[in-house]
Amino acid sequence: MTWLGLSALAIGLPLSAAAAPEFYGRINISLDRLSDYREGGLPGAYDDVAAGDTPLEDGWFVGSNASRLGIRGREALDVTPLSVIYQLEVGYNADGDGDTFTTRNSFVGLGTPFGDVFAGRYDSPVKMVEGRVDQFNNTAGDLGHYFYGQRRNDDTLNWKSPKWGDLVLRAQVGPGEAEEVGDEEKDGLADTWALSATWNPDNLYAAVGYESSYLEVDNPSAPPAAVAADLELLRGAVGVTLGAVDLGALVERTRLDPDQPGLDRADSTSYLVSAGWRLPSRLTLKAQAGRVDGEDFGYESDILVVGADYKLARGTKVYALLSGSDATVTYPGGADSDDNGNLFSVGMEHKF
Repeated sequence: MTWLGLSALAIGLPLSAAAAPEFYGRINISLDRLSDYREGGLPGAYDDVAAGDTPLEDGWFVGSNASRLGIRGREALDVTPLSVIYQLEVGYNADGDGDTFTTRNSFVGLGTPFGDVFAGRYDSPVKMVEGRVDQFNNTAGDLGHYFYGQRRNDDTLNWKSPKWGDLVLRAQVGPGEAEEVGDEEKDGLADTWALSATWNPDNLYAAVGYESSYLEVDNPSAPPAAVAADLELLRGAVGVTLGAVDLGALVERTRLDPDQPGLDRADSTSYLVSAGWRLPSRLTLKAQAGRVDGEDFGYESDILVVGADYKLARGTKVYALLSGSDATVTYPGGADSDDNGNLFSVGMEHKF
């Protein structure tokens, strides 16, 4: 008998009792040319405007687009029918910018007949409403340029239902952990809470999600002119597959309600429509159009993206995209800037 077999006998467990964890990752790097175009997610645009700076960038960039490393697994427990579920995932800045590692979806919990229950850092149910509607996910043309609700929340408790026919429900709550937000201390169990429902029969996709949370605003002179604000997000998505063609649409309503009396509420609405055409020759042609209607936030933009992916293997592809934008930025004091911008990006992604 081998040493490994003796060790298993010594602890009284068969070798098959514990499933091996899955190690996985993704490296996605692109070369981007920006001219009066947003770099990074849309919430950063608000921060720039609030500081009186332009959120639009010019120049050449090498980007690491949501590159990551992780370990995950699901193992049956002695107490049936429970199982342990876990994931440790970090973002990896493969281009060398910023912190090398950042925490992504990481949690531990239980799988039960009534669904999965787990705690850690995890995507908001509103974020997950997007499904596969975003044709340029994890590229410089990602829908993060259109939507504020791409939130990954800290300190969360989560529930994901079993699949009831074609329906899956999600719920998330997160305590504020006594954080001081303006003049208020967030010390409740559900200072952040969110719900979503996803219906996904063959060739169809529909989802809706809502989140109630809060936001710290650094500059009180910028719209919505608040040190702290309650945040509400409402998002809906639909998608359909017609043979080799995928069509999708997404809409989101964002609301900031200042905690300070006498200050106005700020609203923003974002829209997106997308299409992808899978050709037999490993090639996928893509197009996407969106609008950010955020006058209260000091930022509005229309964006059109076209591009193509070419699959080299099951987990490896190269891609290119071209995007044009028309952005209107309103700075503190009321000065407007109307800029037409463009983006060109070529990249490679490998998943393992």
